[in-house]
Parts: sequence; structure tokens; C-alpha cells
Amino acid sequence: MIFSILILITAFLGSILAGIFGGGGGIIFTPAIFLFLSYKDPAASYLMQTSITTMITSMLLSGLVASFKQHHYQQIDWKTVRWSAPPIIAGAIFGCFIMILIPSRILTYFFAVATLLLALKSGLKLYSTSSQQLIHKTTSWYFRYFGSFLLGVICTVSGSASFVVQFYEHIGLKIKLAIGTTTVSVWLYSIFVVVIMIISGLNQNDLPSGNIGYLNYQYLLLFMSPTIPGAIIGAKLSNYLPDRKLKIAFTFLLLAIGISMLYS
Repeated sequence: MIFSILILITAFLGSILAGIFGGGGGIIFTPAIFLFLSYKDPAASYLMQTSITTMITSMLLSGLVASFKQHHYQQIDWKTVRWSAPPIIAGAIFGCFIMILIPSRILTYFFAVATLLLALKSGLKLYSTSSQQLIHKTTSWYFRYFGSFLLGVICTVSGSASFVVQFYEHIGLKIKLAIGTTTVSVWLYSIFVVVIMIISGLNQNDLPSGNIGYLNYQYLLLFMSPTIPGAIIGAKLSNYLPDRKLKIAFTFLLLAIGISMLYS
């Protein structure tokens, strides 16, 4: 009973983060599911693959709700979605096949290091004295399309979509618009990732109990239930919180999660 309550609380907090940061729930959901699986079924294989797949699936419904809320607050740049979503989806599909081949332990380190690097980059921006330095306008088609493809790969393999916010900021979107646009792009590529990871894992052995492919339906049901109210709250908070406070909270959260996973 206590175990289930902890999962529900984690899911609620993670979905609030997803609403605030446009996909940041993964930085809580992924390590949480991994730790729960490691405790319940330590001898199983593909724990990190299962954690990432279950995390992404659990966020699909709340991500859709958050996308509607962000659209309501006019915080989505649909033009950016149209050109960036296709290469991000292609990269995410490619990332699925990389994730299947990489050992679970390596994926865990990749998640930790990638999260710490993201925290470092976010922290460096906070120390910038000029607001103009925070907004880069890159018109190169190579950077935009190849960068979007690489972004899809990294987000899938790392289990964290927070990198998308940084990418959209780099091409010129302000933080709130970057968060809203990220919400839509993440939801779109998540659909493809879930389907591929379920199908590709159907014939795998030594998976954790309760798995269908790389998806753990037992944790999915517990994690999904509180995500909709959490996503609604998170989307509202992202609309009202000042930009700088959003960035500070985001940076410290990344730092804490990265360190905890590195030593897990």
C-alpha cells in the first residue's frame, strides 16, 4: 500500500513538471520507475528500457491535455512544430533501435550524464548578463533539421525530453513559448516510440514481471492515474510563473536528478 502511494505521489509531481517544462516529467518518472523496478525485480533485464517506455506511455494522455492547455494560453509556435516535429520523430524512431541495443546500465549512466550536462548549460544561461545572449536566431537549415533529428535520438535514449526546450530556446523561442511547443513535439514523437518499443520487446526474455514488450503495464496504471490533474496544474503554473524562476527551478531539478541517478 505504501509502495503504491509513493508511486502515485511521484506520478503527480512528475506530471506537474511535464506541464511546467513541456516534457520535464521524464526526469522524475524515468529514475522513479527504474528504482521501483530495481527494488521489485532486480534480476530482470532491460530495466532502463522498460522505465523509459513506461514513462513515455504514462505521459501520453496528460501530454495531450497539457498541449490543449498550452494552446489555450497561446504558448505554442505551430510553425516551429511543423518543421521540427518530422525530423524529431525520425530521430526518436532511430533512437528506439539504439536503446534496444545498449545495455540497461549504460543507459542509466547516459541519462545521468545527459541530465547533468543539461543542468550545466541551463545554469550558464542564468549567469548571462545580457538578455540578448539568451536568444539565438539560427536560420541554417542544416542546424534546424539535423539538430532536430539528433534531438529525437538523444531524448529517446536518455528518457528525458527536457533537451527540446533548450533547442527551441536556442533557435529563438522565449522560454514559455519553447515549453508549449515542446509539449506538442514530445507528444507526437512519443506515440511512435511507444508502438516500436512494445512490438520490438515482445520476443525478449528476462523482462520484468508485468511487461508487454518493454512496457510495464503494472506501473503504467499507477503512474497514469494522477497525471491529468498534475498536467493541468503544471500548464497553469508555466503560464503564471516568471521566466527566470522557471529557469532556476528547472536547473536545480536537473542537477538533483542527475546526481541521484549517477550514484544509483
